[in-house]
Amino acid sequence: MISTKISSKVLQDLNAKLRAMTESMLAGNKLAVARFYSDDALLTDLKDFRVEGREAIDRHWTQLPTYQSWQLNILETGGDLETPFQRLHSLAHMEIKGREYIDEGYCFVVWKRQANGDYQIHADIYRPLKFEVQGG
Repeated sequence: MISTKISSKVLQDLNAKLRAMTESMLAGNKLAVARFYSDDALLTDLKDFRVEGREAIDRHWTQLPTYQSWQLNILETGGDLETPFQRLHSLAHMEIKGREYIDEGYCFVVWKRQANGDYQIHADIYRPLKFEVQGG
């Protein structure tokens, strides 16, 4: 579903950012992933997990293992020019201590247009579905 309040150019830009974000993680450039978030961004599951602000966002992403694969499938886009949102399905494969894991969940990402006109993630609400050993 696509909102008519968002131009096709903005939609293309957001989608390109998501692709660049996944490519950065797959290349092992986890700090680049963190930089898709604004300095005052919030990453949360709305329960116990809460990461807020530049230092915490950088630390969160750089401490994760590099993903072997990562798909962010866009389920819905809406909002307005200043704060568009995207509902995403995330599926990542990673290796931790020699074991392969699957991390699957839904993300609700709110982008915010910055003073320079660029968009960065302002809020990322993650709802995990499963985190388990692959084949386990």
